[in-house]
Amino acid sequence: MQSSWIAKSIAFDGKVRIIFMDNTHLLQQLFNRRTMSPVMKEALGRTVSAAGLISGLLKEPQQMSLKIKTSSPGANIFADADVSGNVRGYLSEEWFQLPSDGLSLEQIIGSRGTMQVVQETGMKRMFTGITDMPYANITDDISHYYGQSEQTLTWVTINLCIDHQKQRVSSSRGILAQLLPGGNPGLMQQVKEMVNGSDFMLSRYQQDKAHHELLLSPPGGGAILETKPLQWYCECSKEMLSGLLLSLDREELASLVLQAEPAEVVCSHCGEKYRFSPIEIQSLLDILQGRRTIP
Repeated sequence: MQSSWIAKSIAFDGKVRIIFMDNTHLLQQLFNRRTMSPVMKEALGRTVSAAGLISGLLKEPQQMSLKIKTSSPGANIFADADVSGNVRGYLSEEWFQLPSDGLSLEQIIGSRGTMQVVQETGMKRMFTGITDMPYANITDDISHYYGQSEQTLTWVTINLCIDHQKQRVSSSRGILAQLLPGGNPGLMQQVKEMVNGSDFMLSRYQQDKAHHELLLSPPGGGAILETKPLQWYCECSKEMLSGLLLSLDREELASLVLQAEPAEVVCSHCGEKYRFSPIEIQSLLDILQGRRTIP
């Protein structure tokens, strides 16, 4: 299956909301954009996966952003998602300065890690929640966030499998379950047992079968309410990134023109690369020199 998706369901007599996700293809697209170490892929993959699951909780036209601040100065993780299933995420540049091996995700997040969730609730109102990260693994910390910030019993599990030798995401699936008003907290243990007894979180070769069975008969005596795609997105464009070149002084732009080689500008949010020809750079230089205005 060459697409990513979430399926929203209600189970256990309407007392538990369960969101199922397969974002294998989305993460593969993300990791293809920039070379990253295994721990960087784990950090970004888990954060983007968490944002994808949270998108299943949103209502039109809501959107959310997730920021993880680690104990390593400046090494932060960002992810955004909206109700339409548009997801993006990126690492701060400080991650690329960390040792390529020898550090685990738990060590990098450390004892001073914090998680911030900003959710647009409609009518241009924002809700911001910040919690500590006692588990330092992102997945369990999402569950902790909802328990602390929103007083909602939540369980999140993410199974991210990456073949680092082949540079391939073998499998990425996740589940977010929330207890709804009137539900007995003991139901969450039943959800965990249901997941452990199913094939949903298994390896890639079984996923299509598990997805088919899920849609036909969701566990817990529930019903699938909606399925929708998850897709990678970023609002960057060549026109937007031209502003980075305009931030250079005239001498630097003139030097790029004289080199007679295209200049490459990379979006820090998604890793997309944009090439500017010498003619295009000359046009930007003309703007700085006041010969013409920005169209």
